[in-house]
Amino acid sequence: MKSVQVILGSYIKAPHQVFRNISWRRPRKTSDHRIIFVVGAPRSGTTLMERVLNSHSKLFSMQQETGLISLRNIFSRDHFGLSREENRQLFSESSDIVDFFTRAARLLESRNEGRTLIEKTPQHVLHIGFLTRYFPNARFVNVVRDGRDAYCSSRKHPNVRLNSPAIYARYWKRCIDAGLSVKDDPIVHTVRYEDFTSDPQLHLAKVMAFLDLELESSQFEATQVQADARSSFERHQRLAQPITSATVGRWRDELTNQQVQDFQAVAGSELEAYGYELA
Repeated sequence: MKSVQVILGSYIKAPHQVFRNISWRRPRKTSDHRIIFVVGAPRSGTTLMERVLNSHSKLFSMQQETGLISLRNIFSRDHFGLSREENRQLFSESSDIVDFFTRAARLLESRNEGRTLIEKTPQHVLHIGFLTRYFPNARFVNVVRDGRDAYCSSRKHPNVRLNSPAIYARYWKRCIDAGLSVKDDPIVHTVRYEDFTSDPQLHLAKVMAFLDLELESSQFEATQVQADARSSFERHQRLAQPITSATVGRWRDELTNQQVQDFQAVAGSELEAYGYELA
């Protein structure tokens, strides 16, 4: 309900921008720019993946989500950590949302020694069909985690207001189904959180090979982790710790049998699609 209010509120304040928003969501052409998108359901390990990618010498991230591909009024807020004036300039120069995204990425890359931008907005997985179509030179890292564990993690996160297992399961199911719809696309690489945390070196090497980059030792160094400001927040405290699979299967201890059954009744087939056993 809150998200609907935010969306409606963004247009109530600027009703004259409704038709421009509609037009901008109908891109004229594709982008030839190479961006790395990290996507996945909430609390699936996308921030961890972003962090290890950001530690590579040829990549960088903004350490914040753009949330650009959404139903909110595009012009009601600033994007990419750029100033209001910079956003207004890009708005005036761009023809649509894909053009704007591309121009912003190029501007940021010019300020970061030409390194490739990592864009991490988990919910962009819901728009992955649109993104793969209009960014054919991009690469997408889709992080999947057992939804029951993700639900346990989400209950302590202030930005995830899905208190019911069934409600969260419906959203998780949508994210998983969206990812499955592009599972055979060569520009999409899916990695399970459980596999990545059990053997990070092996599975990060696979991700880097997918990105046509060499694995670097710096991607596992503690000094790189400490440079991520988010590691000081409680909800991201695990960023400051070694990569571990300690939280895998936490749902077995934290959820009641009824909560597990409620989740599986909604998203059981999606759990099985990625090899997660049902209780």
